[in-house]
Parts: sequence; C-alpha cells; structure tokens
Amino acid sequence: MTTTGLLDLGASEIVDRNTGELLGYAFTVESGKGQLQRWLLFRHPQNELEIRPPAPAMATWSLADWQANVPSLWRPNGFYVWAQADVYRHGETYDGVTWAQIPSVSQLPKPTFPELPGSNYQLDYTGKVADVLQENWRGRAFVVRGLTQASSIEYWSLPARYQPAGSRGTTTVTVGTEEASSLDAFVEHSNRTWSTGSTFVITGCANYHGSATPFAP
Repeated sequence: MTTTGLLDLGASEIVDRNTGELLGYAFTVESGKGQLQRWLLFRHPQNELEIRPPAPAMATWSLADWQANVPSLWRPNGFYVWAQADVYRHGETYDGVTWAQIPSVSQLPKPTFPELPGSNYQLDYTGKVADVLQENWRGRAFVVRGLTQASSIEYWSLPARYQPAGSRGTTTVTVGTEEASSLDAFVEHSNRTWSTGSTFVITGCANYHGSATPFAP
C-alpha cells in the first residue's frame, strides 16, 4: 500500500492560493519511512500556497522525466527543496512506541534528512500553526527554521479524511490564527484531535537557493 503523506506520488503543481500565480512544481516518490518530495519553486511562497494536480502532460512523468526537465523549468534565484517525509500513523508502533498519542517532543523520532551534495523549505517559521485545508476540515503544520535556511524541519498533523494532494485533489496551506510558541505546544494542540486514521509526518528538508540549476535534481 502506498504510504500516505502530504503529497500524492508523481507530479503536482504549486500556485499562490490568493492570486493563482504559478509558483512551481513538486515531484514525489516513495522513500524510506514515507516519501521523498522534490519542490521546485520560482519564488518564496510566504506560507500561502495551493497544491493541485499538474497539467496532463506532466501527470505521466517518471522521476527520470522530472530530472531531465528541471533545467528547463528552473528560474534564476528560485528554490529547490529535497524533503524526506517520514509518516507515523495513529495506533501503530514504531521503535517500541505505540502512537495512541503523538509522543512528547523528547520522544519524537528524529527527522530524516536527504543525503545530497551541495545542499544549501517551502514553509517558514512564523510562531503560528499553518492551516492545511481540504474541503471543510483542516490539519496543522509547524516549522523549525525555514526556506532560506540550509535545512529545515516540518511537522504535519493530518486527519483521517486527508487525501494526498496532487493527482487526486487539491490542498491549501495558509498561515493560521492558532499560536504555537514551540514544538511542544504544537504537539499538545495536535493531540487534541489525534484519533484513528490520523497521521503525523516529520519532514527533514535540504534547501537550495541560487541562480544555477540545482546540482542533483
């Protein structure tokens, strides 16, 4: 069974949620405990983005197609993110810990970072929880560091009804109103809605920002 994460496997299109401006693309494959996502962004999304299905021509791309087309898609001073998303499901056991609740910060698994040469995050730390919106409900996301840093960590708390964004549908990410002064506070908030079918995703990101095409797309 395909590991469920934020994104569907294959290509996705990223747009500004307010203006519809094309911000870039993402490509996702199964990897490790979840997914390896590659994000190619033309500019900083400022935590306001929509993830939706790609154009039909891109929908059939393999990873080799993606890698071959990165040079033509790239725009100078863009961002490229390699994001390893490790997925943890409600009620399952990982390293001897059963996730009846999301573990405390001291017991949370460490993020897995992609091992890539020359690495320099599609989200940024704001002190608020980011809302992850789909239909009439929401998930949550919390960020340590941000897109302009060499590496970042994202924590996603997704409800049972969540469907990965991309070929199967659209997801909106926006700055929420809920305060979260720390990861501990975010875990506390997330545990209030943690239930059967929920998933918690820990994503280690390696980030590149520059004029030249990234070294290992």
